[in-house]
Amino acid sequence: MTRKRVIVGMLLLVAVTSVFYSLAFAEGGAWLERKHGNGKKAMLANNGNVMYSVYVGSTADATVRHAAQELVDYLTQVAGAPFGLTISDGTPEGPALIVGKHPVTDALVPELSNGQLGDDGFVIRSSGSRIVIAGSGSRGTMNGVNYFLDRYVGVKWFSPTYTFVPDKRKLQVSVDSDLQVPRFQYREMFVNDGNDEQFRAHNLLNGKSHYRAQVASVPGLDSWSDYVPTGVHNFHALVTDAVYHSGGQLLAMNEDVRRIAAESLIGKIAQRKAGGLDPSYGFSQQDTTWNPDPQSRSFAEAHGGSLAAPIIDMIGDAANRVRAQIPEARIGTLAYQFSYPAPTGLTLPDNVVVTLAPIDKDHGQSIDSAGNERYGQQIAKWAAISDHLVVWDYLTNFNGGGYLQPYPNLYAMADTIKHIAQYPAVKGYFGQQTGGARGPVGVGFDELRTWVGARLLWNPDEDVNDLIAEFVNGYYGAAAPYIGEYIELIHQSLADSGATLTISTPIASPYLSFETMRQADGLFGQAEAAVSGDPAALNRVQRMRTGADLIILHRRAEFAHEADERNIVWSLDVANRLQRFKSLTQNMPSFRIDNGDIQQLYQLLELERIAPPVPDIVQNMPAEDWIDVQDIDFRLLSGATAVYDGKASDHAAARLSGSSTAWGIQLNNTSLPRDGRWKLYAYARVDPGSGSPGAGAFRFGLYPTVSAPAGVTFGEVSDGEYRAVEIPWTYKYNPELSVQYLWFQPSASGAIQNLYVDRIVAVREKPPAAYNPGFETAAPDGPYPDGWQAAGGVWDSGTAHGGSRSIRLDPEPANAFHVVYTAVSKWIPVVPGQAYKVKGWIKNGSMTGNVSLGVRQINAANGSIGYAWHPGAQPDSDWTPYEVSFMAAPTARFVSIYFKSDQQTDGPAWLDDVSIEEVP
Repeated sequence: MTRKRVIVGMLLLVAVTSVFYSLAFAEGGAWLERKHGNGKKAMLANNGNVMYSVYVGSTADATVRHAAQELVDYLTQVAGAPFGLTISDGTPEGPALIVGKHPVTDALVPELSNGQLGDDGFVIRSSGSRIVIAGSGSRGTMNGVNYFLDRYVGVKWFSPTYTFVPDKRKLQVSVDSDLQVPRFQYREMFVNDGNDEQFRAHNLLNGKSHYRAQVASVPGLDSWSDYVPTGVHNFHALVTDAVYHSGGQLLAMNEDVRRIAAESLIGKIAQRKAGGLDPSYGFSQQDTTWNPDPQSRSFAEAHGGSLAAPIIDMIGDAANRVRAQIPEARIGTLAYQFSYPAPTGLTLPDNVVVTLAPIDKDHGQSIDSAGNERYGQQIAKWAAISDHLVVWDYLTNFNGGGYLQPYPNLYAMADTIKHIAQYPAVKGYFGQQTGGARGPVGVGFDELRTWVGARLLWNPDEDVNDLIAEFVNGYYGAAAPYIGEYIELIHQSLADSGATLTISTPIASPYLSFETMRQADGLFGQAEAAVSGDPAALNRVQRMRTGADLIILHRRAEFAHEADERNIVWSLDVANRLQRFKSLTQNMPSFRIDNGDIQQLYQLLELERIAPPVPDIVQNMPAEDWIDVQDIDFRLLSGATAVYDGKASDHAAARLSGSSTAWGIQLNNTSLPRDGRWKLYAYARVDPGSGSPGAGAFRFGLYPTVSAPAGVTFGEVSDGEYRAVEIPWTYKYNPELSVQYLWFQPSASGAIQNLYVDRIVAVREKPPAAYNPGFETAAPDGPYPDGWQAAGGVWDSGTAHGGSRSIRLDPEPANAFHVVYTAVSKWIPVVPGQAYKVKGWIKNGSMTGNVSLGVRQINAANGSIGYAWHPGAQPDSDWTPYEVSFMAAPTARFVSIYFKSDQQTDGPAWLDDVSIEEVP
């Protein structure tokens, strides 16, 4: 994971910073230039003398003229000499830069008319004293000019607010023949830094989706790609009659649904055409789950079990109907959550564009990594269904610390782009870095990720290490070595911690550890000192620092406590840090999707917490076996808020009014581990109301896997103190569930004034194991095996399958309950719905009767649910393995292993070496 080349390069820069930068800027930013072969050298200007004119044809449209004017303006700035623009169809007099199609380009650039450049490609070609920069269309020519200024001249549009313009009084370029066609037809980095269309054009991005599509382009820039049809999550908007809505989506196999959908799409597309827009529209599932109708489910089962099958069959049908009326029409749809797995035995018409949106993958790893296998393998399967695919990549945190939280996925993004580039069917990429128009501008990795992503979407073969170094050097100036180290630090911490990046990665995620954040803070201190005399560069450094400041402010009590414990000096400088953070984020409307108002964030940060003590239920437990999730990582909805609470473990808790009827306090599964099984405990209390002891105080559930919620009565919590409420279901991450969360809600009784939830503690549940399975250990208070009870039975030290002891049942004709079984204190926890197998070795000395191994299932009230038994051991047999299988009932909490012999046996029977295991 470590990108040694980047960090080594950055470290080398530390030693030579002052010399390096004085030379770099004296040479006009030579450190930023890319070489383009050994073409003919052309002197564009020399010490105030302009050698080349810029020509554009008289029929050039606004986009081409705007590009030509930009070429003139930037060359003038770079050379410090006035370049001129000539609008003429005549043969240029003297050396010329010819922009776009022109009467002289037909012979020089035949590629302009043979279709190989597409909408975005271009040619930069030298012929004699002429340099042609032209595409087949306006956008291609615009791209060519921007590419020329960037790669050949050295102008770098690092962000909408910062452009590096080199100072080259001797402006010379080397041009041969450079034909450029982007690998991806559609290229969008969705971040508010990218809302500036000119900035996106400069960096060869062409995507304009979501709310951006509603914003009119400025003159000269109205040339964005319409490859991805507008409109998502609109099944119900296009088929409005609720009689056709089913399980959250539509009756996908219903003929009337398909007809209505096609009619609605025809109307929408005709309306767009009338307004001069492209003839396309989206037809996509609602942003929720689907409990399909029997006909849709049956169709899915017949096509690989994927719920995408009925969806894309419906969309393909509708697309064909639309095309019959509007031949050029195109339809867009999503493969998202339940519809992400590709179906079998189906294909889509070529007028349908499918956007693959693997929202649940680990966004800190490439889509082709081992951890993302179930997501990455779907790319090839979809490529067999459709030739028009777009990948929607999630590059930000929607909850937790939101868009501001350090989100180290630069390399994951790069590797994902490189991986999907191998599939010709993948025509586009949408990199989401914010939830919408209310997100931040210019903080954290946003600008770096946008700039690097734009280049890789044009050419995935570029080296991500080189790109990161180029941006960091150019954008952060003398602070570059320290920013480079921070980038590597946070990415390496993610890799070392094994943490997962989701759309709701918690603030307390292990990659944001004490040591990582302490080192990050030190690097930013050095970075700020390096650019202290450059206010603009200092501001850029501090905007990168906002993410580290956010984590340190949130977790300052925890970090201060650890520093004291380890005798480490670390000044958290809370007052100045909070002031700096506020000054850099005060104009940000929202920092995350849910409860994202920036003022709410400030209130959270101003809460004075303490370092929470280790929960009582995990005292002396290894750290890797439990997780403490505090209120800062809850989702707070419908009036729930974080407040000071001196009774809470860290003096803060989530509070929800007792009059609320909403699931207002939630813990998303993305804040919980993806490995193993976990028992959850909620530390909760109430402000008592007028409830009676038996009245409900609050309820909780695990959506969507638990249909019947559990609850706590007023009598249990009426003292107003925190108690650990055991959640009576075992949590296990299920990748098939796109949405899963634990929720809390006041009961409808009105028994309480307020509900408080302080923390959720997750305790790793170990694989089931029988205690003292070989009967070797004696009980502390008697000569019988520890952890076992017997209604008859002898602890035998003379016969054993393994070790030196076993348990024996001798014939007792009068004993109807002649058994040995697991003692109450050693009952074995089980997971409802999980299959198990109990095994044991039996030696049977009886010729008659029944000797059997069995298991009893037990509920939360310690009552029996039922028994399962092996049919019986072979009479007069030596040690033989036997097993009994069972499925844990929905209400099962424990099991007890049983060994019995009935009243008809005529000889002894022994049991040894029992075990229990899960069945996959």
